[in-house]
Amino acid sequence: MAKPALVFVSLLAGLALIAAACGDDSSTHVGADGNSLSGPWILVDSLVDGTPLALLADYAVTMNIKDGQLGGRAACNNYGGNLTVTETDFRSSEVFQNEMGCEEPAMSLEFAYLSALTRVEFWVRSGDVAELTGEGVSLTFAVVSPPPTTDLVDTTWELDTIIHGETASGAIGGTDTAQLSLDVEGRITGSTGCRTFVGEFIETGGTITITNFALEGICGGDFLSQDNAIVSVLEGEVTVTVDGQHLTLMAAGGEGLRYTAS
Repeated sequence: MAKPALVFVSLLAGLALIAAACGDDSSTHVGADGNSLSGPWILVDSLVDGTPLALLADYAVTMNIKDGQLGGRAACNNYGGNLTVTETDFRSSEVFQNEMGCEEPAMSLEFAYLSALTRVEFWVRSGDVAELTGEGVSLTFAVVSPPPTTDLVDTTWELDTIIHGETASGAIGGTDTAQLSLDVEGRITGSTGCRTFVGEFIETGGTITITNFALEGICGGDFLSQDNAIVSVLEGEVTVTVDGQHLTLMAAGGEGLRYTAS
């Protein structure tokens, strides 16, 4: 499979909505059955114009709601958008997605799901199941427990997203995945996908300062811009957030990196 191209997309209210568990006021609208639309959720059944979507075990479709925003994984890419929810109504708008290449039939499922999602008008929750409906559309989600938070150190993190202010791009995948590891001795090691790096870090109050940062190797082609972005974030002080299985490193100026525990 060819390596996906880096395509930039608007993050609207920020990348954090994509993976965050629900728990604020905007995610606790109460339906007629007395339950809220808090999640996170995974799509377990569907019917679109009389035909079910072909769900894939290796490409889950998920949904999260936070701060009036909709987000999740649409089989292949992360997606997000604005959301208006009342006791019965469900209206999404300005839905976007990262555009990283993905093999079939995952891409077809992704486009079909996002198209169906924009047609949803109503919601109802019964226990751990939520049904979103609209004309010719029924999407059934089951609530899932968020994964336990992964330790910052002694974990191998794989890069999935590069953040540039209010835009983001997907990391280059394949056999040369960019990785990052921090150990209890204060060492940082990893790869940009084309160069390896080592260094030391000091953690204080939610930030880490990386020192003695050194790289080895040569970059070119599609990896060059990714390498530059990673290095610009890691060479200095970054704010650290670990949310479940995700690590986000943010530097000054809105530049950042988002990793997933491997």
